Amino acid sequence: MCIRVRYVSTPCSPYDAEQQLINIPAHFEGPYAVAAARKVLTELHISQPSEGAVCWCGEPVRFLAFVPQQRETGDKQVIRHGA
Repeated sequence: MCIRVRYVSTPCSPYDAEQQLINIPAHFEGPYAVAAARKVLTELHISQPSEGAVCWCGEPVRFLAFVPQQRETGDKQVIRHGA
């Protein structure tokens, strides 16, 4: 399994070796997300091309979609995000 990038809303370790996931803050978008992923990949000694982010196998790193965590009100009703 190749490395994937997951957006997280709560601070955690930048890399989960067991699941091969890079965790980046949910508010990082576009070039900031790629830069954060490249930083972690570089720390893992995976050489990176001049643009984009690649796994150690050479394939582009896959960025997973950010799905906001559902919140509950005091009476346990779910608040839904979006329209």
